[in-house]
Amino acid sequence: MRDSRLPPLADALIPAADDMPSASEADATGKWTERALAARRDLAAAFERALEAADVESLQKDDSEAFAALGEIVSGAYYMNVKVRKRIGYPGQKANPPFPDEADYYLEGLLPERDKPLPDRRPIAPHTKTDSPANVLVIGAGASGAVAAKELAEAGFSVVCLEQGAWKNASDFPGDKLEFELLVGKEWNANPNIRGWPEDYPCETSESEVDPVMFNAVGGSTIHFGAQWARMRPADFRTRSLEGVGDDWPISYEELLPSYERLDVDMNVSGIGGDPAYPPGAPPPLPPLSIGKIGRKAAGGMNKLGWHWWPAAHAIPSQATATQAPCARRGTCMFGCPEGAKGSTDLTIWPKALAAGAKLITGARVREITTNGNGLASGALWIDRDGNEQRTEADVVVLAANGVGTPRLLLLSGLANSSGLVGKRLMLHPYMSVLGLYDEDLESWLGPWGTPLLSLQFADTDESRGFPRGAQWDVMPIGGPLMALARYDALPFEKRWGRSTHGLVEKTLGRAFDWGIGIEDLPSEANVVALDRALTDSDGIAAPRIRYRIDEDAKANLAWQIERATEAHEAAGAVETVVTDWSQWGWHLLGTCRMGDDPSASVVDRFGRAHDVPNLYIVDGSVFVTSGPQPPTATIAANAHRCVEHLIQTASLQAVPA
Repeated sequence: MRDSRLPPLADALIPAADDMPSASEADATGKWTERALAARRDLAAAFERALEAADVESLQKDDSEAFAALGEIVSGAYYMNVKVRKRIGYPGQKANPPFPDEADYYLEGLLPERDKPLPDRRPIAPHTKTDSPANVLVIGAGASGAVAAKELAEAGFSVVCLEQGAWKNASDFPGDKLEFELLVGKEWNANPNIRGWPEDYPCETSESEVDPVMFNAVGGSTIHFGAQWARMRPADFRTRSLEGVGDDWPISYEELLPSYERLDVDMNVSGIGGDPAYPPGAPPPLPPLSIGKIGRKAAGGMNKLGWHWWPAAHAIPSQATATQAPCARRGTCMFGCPEGAKGSTDLTIWPKALAAGAKLITGARVREITTNGNGLASGALWIDRDGNEQRTEADVVVLAANGVGTPRLLLLSGLANSSGLVGKRLMLHPYMSVLGLYDEDLESWLGPWGTPLLSLQFADTDESRGFPRGAQWDVMPIGGPLMALARYDALPFEKRWGRSTHGLVEKTLGRAFDWGIGIEDLPSEANVVALDRALTDSDGIAAPRIRYRIDEDAKANLAWQIERATEAHEAAGAVETVVTDWSQWGWHLLGTCRMGDDPSASVVDRFGRAHDVPNLYIVDGSVFVTSGPQPPTATIAANAHRCVEHLIQTASLQAVPA
């Protein structure tokens, strides 16, 4: 039956036009349909409903869910066909190793002349070993947990890490598969509520305008990040003193600088020093990645306007390392790197941690941090994948479960909340973008996805704008045909489908890029992570309930930045711009266990130690006081390093359970 019902519907969506075949002529109603449905099994029921429709326009009106499923499956099947890809000039997300001098070629003539050479790298001080016995339990194996485990193990401590996810292999990732763009819609979606893997826990978000993005695995959300390695600036730690908004951190950029530079080495960061937005310092250890045609086009526009830009640093090596291949520019970074290049901590940090003796237990879902009668943490209770409860005892517990998972676990355990701030002040970096379309081939499916270049021109408060703080801008590739077409899903049928589909692909695919706008949202106690009374994970543990609203200042910030980004595209020669609202995605989970010197106004001290539980440390993004406009992973990892270094140095004074 499907063989007879599908072709007319599919051909109404994608008809023949000029040299492009119709959906049925490209076998998008046969073998490719089955392959598309296998990648998106969640759409199967709605797709079958769609086949009962008399025509696609009435289906769109009467059953929008079924129409969307039909469009996704037909489009996915059509653009998987390699003959179609050849006709539209799309090679797929293939490996594209850069030439050795490619980065220099694209930067030639764009960067300002430097007044003086960059300083030499400062030597890294060796770690001080200790003979003091210790048993440290780390919860979470992502950016901060990996750093903590490695540093503690290398210092001679006995370390156990509990991670509810598993190891991922490069072959698991979707970026080298024909179904890539379909797989990221469900199976590899960044939202755990959509992805729904057994190791995920659900988040109740009915009262939230933003859904949290996270990933549970060895490497944590570094599996799913774009590997941009951007630091906060000195002023970002002092927004209250300098601008009268937010709060000052109890630490400074200068205190964090040695750890920033250490993590650049540990994460095999590629980049170029000398960014005028930062104080002088050691450059990244590896040469920069190419900014490509889209970076060069964007930089030319920024130079015309006299606005700041700089080639982004990446936790992606431009040269092979002991555990990583060099970047192949697939442009699939945010969904796992099938080349084994991207610097997720399972490749960069964990091999060293394990070599130093750290023990990593996967499939371990922690439900409670235990305590003794003296108010000290004594370890954790956790559930293994067979459903059995296990106990791990420890002298010190280090929490590294992200800005949602950490407050959830503290609330489940009834710990560290005398301030009442556990779970409050959630910050998520609302995000939008402006797509610029150009009359030239820009190969804008090439990576790195994380951003070839960035701008901090409008990152600080300007009172004339009427709102506090600003944003970091990122040049972003746009992926393949499905991701290009998704920008136009709100158009009426006749402008989005039929012959129009071919026109939209022709003008957008490979010829457009985004200026992405990630604004700094200031902390508010109205934005919270709490425990839900009804929803649980698969082990019966209460799920987090998230309430987050994008306030009026943030909306004004986004609107203003979007206008400037449109100007930047126009200066670069864009013939058209399209605004896309991505603000439903909470890419960065920050602020829910803030650090500070005052126990009544913070959860942990400047070294991540809980004010209420002196042998409990928190080292993830939940300790952020403000969010900064930058992606936070470099700061999360550096702060974890700084906190653990202090723990190591003061181990002989550390209170532990008897």
